[in-house]
Amino acid sequence: PYVVRELKIADYIFFVGEKLAPVLIERKTADDVAGSLHDGRWERQQRSMRKAQYVLGGGSARRCQICYIIEGDASKRTVHGGNVGRRTWFQSVDDVENAIAKLPSLGFSVMRSKSTLDTIGILAKVVQDVSWKANNGNIDIMYSYEQFLSRVKKLGDDKGDPPTDRVHQNPA
Repeated sequence: PYVVRELKIADYIFFVGEKLAPVLIERKTADDVAGSLHDGRWERQQRSMRKAQYVLGGGSARRCQICYIIEGDASKRTVHGGNVGRRTWFQSVDDVENAIAKLPSLGFSVMRSKSTLDTIGILAKVVQDVSWKANNGNIDIMYSYEQFLSRVKKLGDDKGDPPTDRVHQNPA
């Protein structure tokens, strides 16, 4: 079973009963990355997800997986002028790929997907993993979605800063 709703943070969240599992996934196509870089959403979304990680992951321990699924190949999404997405965004293939390559140092796991169908397969595997962990007591679940949003909203912006502790950089 699944629920479709507009989410304030991340594109995919997972529930164990009525509580949130500590896994947050943001899905972006190469075009989405270019657009997000252009309009500033790229950094804002990352900050929001790191704040969410702080809440769901037990504070500074950050035992919450934050991930990006990058769908498609930026080099195949170029338009006239060699930019990715809209020409007026002025984002080259290198700009997009460099931003993606930097994600692990900022605390994010990155999963690459070739298509929407491939993304569905990745999400199905995440669901299996969360379900297995829940059934075996290997997952910390503490908050309903509303409690989670309330706690994230109360956090200072510093909780969304990129990790400085190497333990939280370059996750598997």
